[in-house]
Amino acid sequence: MISPRAFRLLLALNVIFVWAPAGFAAKARHYYIAAEDVTWDYAPSGRDLVHGAALPAPWSAQTRWNKTRYFEYTDATFSIRKPQPDWLGILGPIIRAEVGDTIFVTFLNRSELAHSIHPHGLHYDKANEGAVYLPYGAGAGVAPGERFTYRWTADRDSGPGPDGPSSVVWWYHSHVDAEKEINAGLLGPIIVTATGMADARGAPKDVDREFVLTFMIFDELHGKDAGQFHSMNGYVFGNLPGLLMRQGERVRWHLLGMGNEKDLHTPHWHGETVTYGKRHTDVVELLPGSMATVDMVADNPGTWLFHCHVSDHMEAGMMATYTIYSPPRACPVSLLPDDWNKLAGTSAVRIKNASPKPIRQVSILSGYLVSVLDLEPLILAWFSPRPLPPGQEQTVPIGSELFSNGTNVGVAFYPSRIVYQDGTEWKPRQLGDCFKIYWRDKDHPQLPVLPPFQLERKDED
Repeated sequence: MISPRAFRLLLALNVIFVWAPAGFAAKARHYYIAAEDVTWDYAPSGRDLVHGAALPAPWSAQTRWNKTRYFEYTDATFSIRKPQPDWLGILGPIIRAEVGDTIFVTFLNRSELAHSIHPHGLHYDKANEGAVYLPYGAGAGVAPGERFTYRWTADRDSGPGPDGPSSVVWWYHSHVDAEKEINAGLLGPIIVTATGMADARGAPKDVDREFVLTFMIFDELHGKDAGQFHSMNGYVFGNLPGLLMRQGERVRWHLLGMGNEKDLHTPHWHGETVTYGKRHTDVVELLPGSMATVDMVADNPGTWLFHCHVSDHMEAGMMATYTIYSPPRACPVSLLPDDWNKLAGTSAVRIKNASPKPIRQVSILSGYLVSVLDLEPLILAWFSPRPLPPGQEQTVPIGSELFSNGTNVGVAFYPSRIVYQDGTEWKPRQLGDCFKIYWRDKDHPQLPVLPPFQLERKDED
């Protein structure tokens, strides 16, 4: 005679496999997520990076606030934090599943208040709902220092519809005191991919790149303007990093709205259109708690504005930029890979002639990186001291002042003009071709393209 526990297991397996296509094997996906109290900065540069200007009042008064966020760890020891893309910002990690998968989330509450994780769109029982109201489930609220493992299923209704894209986005957030917790920063995305369309990570195989963008007004001062941050993933006035894509890539944008009655948002892309359902558009409508998924072919190189089109939201800084970069261009001169400390000590960079032609002179420009979004070019040029035969190297003196500013995270160099011995010249298609960044942190990830130059740096009174 079969035991009740075995019967429940067989029933659950039948729910998963009865409609699964031949050859599909559902997976159990495990996540380890903690809630932690942190300090968040809505504008880390202290600048309006869209316009190259001072951060306007009243938001310039204070951009750092106490928040609570979700962080992902590698295992149940919660000792090694998993990195996540810069563009996710304040959001928690992406929880992924393919239709048919079971998701296990071990949640550790490291904050000072009780919290939970409540999923949208997934199938769960009462114990795994993660919401406080009568009647309570076991995972409704997790006390400080305690943990709970949630079990959710990505069933048919969790996945894309028959005429939609191969993946869809859902929310997860804390639901003990939901309004306050969401405003505190306890929210994140779930992405469910159609059966047979997911790679090993659960991401869709038919796109090259995904972004998740949340449009929300965080309220730090109970309605006062100085405390209302009209943010995209928790950043304002162009401070959202990492929206980079290569020309020709198929890009999927997952858009999320959250907040209150003021959070009526209209994400708008300059420079491109997207496919939304059965239509092409460049504006999508979002309500609080809503979700939308659109696709783009990144075929128009450049740095483009991406913002909410509600007028007062634009004025309050709900703006970012995204960059479509061309495939790397072959450069006749390469800047050799030295580290920050060596360059600071020698006050010089090494260059190599990578072309088959002798070079008479190389002109090099440079700039400070205050952040990955903030490049401040110097109005100075450095020149190679002597002719450079093919395949040969030489040292170009650059001065020590480039490395003396303690606020810089990196220094970029890029050739602006190369004159060959035969009198012909090479010039970049745009300033910043063939660049090399020397990062203060040697483990800093490299960038595929330089950020836009911040040419206007005059502070306003």
